[in-house]
Amino acid sequence: MLAGAISIHLGLRMGGRWGSRSLNRWLEYAKAPFTEWEKPIKLFWQLALLSLKGGLWLTVFLYITDIFPQARSWRYTIFNFLTAKIIVLGSDRYSALDLLLLLGLTVGLWFVAQAVSRLLRLYVLSRARFDQRLQDIFSVLVQYALIFLGAIILLQIWGIDASSLAILASVLGVGIGFGVQNITNNFISGFIITLERPIQVGDFVNVGELVGIVKRVGARSTEICTLDQVTIIVPNSRFLESEVINWSHDNPVSRLRVPVSVAYGSDISRVKTALLAAIKRHPEVLLRPEPEVWFQGFGESSLDFEIMVWTGEPRKQFRVRSDLNYAIEASLRHHGIEIPFPQRDLHLRSPQLDELVNLLKHRMADGVAPNGLFPNTASQPSTSAMVSFAQSPEIPPQNSIVSDEVVSSVDLEALAEALQGPTGLEVQECYEESEGYSACFTGEAAVEWLIQQRDYTREGAVLVGQWLLQKGLIYSVTNQQTFEDGNIFYQFYQERSAELEIERASPPGSTA
Repeated sequence: MLAGAISIHLGLRMGGRWGSRSLNRWLEYAKAPFTEWEKPIKLFWQLALLSLKGGLWLTVFLYITDIFPQARSWRYTIFNFLTAKIIVLGSDRYSALDLLLLLGLTVGLWFVAQAVSRLLRLYVLSRARFDQRLQDIFSVLVQYALIFLGAIILLQIWGIDASSLAILASVLGVGIGFGVQNITNNFISGFIITLERPIQVGDFVNVGELVGIVKRVGARSTEICTLDQVTIIVPNSRFLESEVINWSHDNPVSRLRVPVSVAYGSDISRVKTALLAAIKRHPEVLLRPEPEVWFQGFGESSLDFEIMVWTGEPRKQFRVRSDLNYAIEASLRHHGIEIPFPQRDLHLRSPQLDELVNLLKHRMADGVAPNGLFPNTASQPSTSAMVSFAQSPEIPPQNSIVSDEVVSSVDLEALAEALQGPTGLEVQECYEESEGYSACFTGEAAVEWLIQQRDYTREGAVLVGQWLLQKGLIYSVTNQQTFEDGNIFYQFYQERSAELEIERASPPGSTA
């Protein structure tokens, strides 16, 4: 009997390994929805093998204990202890075996509720095109609701009066309530974020001192990947309790401010020309809206200006700011404009100093060299030393930004005006996702116009269209960042600005 049980156990072990390998190969090539059930299927397979092995050795145990009288009496004693109703709950008595069965059913209820919530998410919520965050929240709520209702039903079936546990449940509820207060706050905050959608996956946000890209919005927390490629988990309540800057919300176009100071005596018009020439060459700076140079005021040692530029990639703002500083320094150096450094005038008043100055004047008037006033000639400051001290150290020129060949050879603003002129593109009203747009043209039409009117190759025309899109002279009605030679609709900057002003002026809920 024992040898047969060992043989069957080894057979089950070998069969389990072979079945696991076959199951893994099948899951590798299986299509949805089986891929979503990979872990539950493997878990069920392992539990089935464990149950067969446990049943085998339980049968062996019962058979062996029946052979020996002493072992049979021990088995009966253990069985009587497990079935003895010695546990009192309310007015009923229960055995340890009853409570073990209740515990097993509760564990089974947990797995069933988890399976039902997974089915709901895969076959109902996903097909209904719910947001991923809503799917997660609804599936968790359904799972906990099923567990709560199932536990009450099990207690009633088992004959346990739930009212007898009310006092214990209330005490535990108060303790658990204080313990999970923050968890509940974060969970509700995640639900509010899911409904209102102030942040979404892929947004570039600034939360306190954290700056990064949103990678995942969960039921309790949100993952943000910083510019240093460090993932930080932020509780959802923080997004509702503090100010959040979402650079990607609604319209990703944002303005950058770059302060610049020049020395007193500089030609202001020349400074403005040099600054505009530097910033317009940068590929990430939009030409529409136009860059601006503001004269902010008169500083202690400088004339203070501030450059206002627009960019369509907020996550690149730090690199753009650095590139602009390089380009501004090179442009000011090229135009001969000095960048000042802090200066202070020091006035000394001392009777001894006045006497020394008067003595120097008398000696100079008498034609006597003032060398005798110094202990030795080596301590006298030389003219060359004074000149070298007054002059500021020469700063080696930095590498300026090399503009693209297309930008340097094509006047994009004049080209945009020609596209809108009498011999330009033919515009028409278009519809995209049930929304109407006026004065639209397709990318294919723009490419054909550039080929016919400007003798571009098709590749060159697509490249020019991409630069027009990056510079903000044209916009895609679907907010695409790549210009395509196809049936994709675009608008000129003036038409886009007019529609945005109409949207802002229209009251919420009004219809055109």
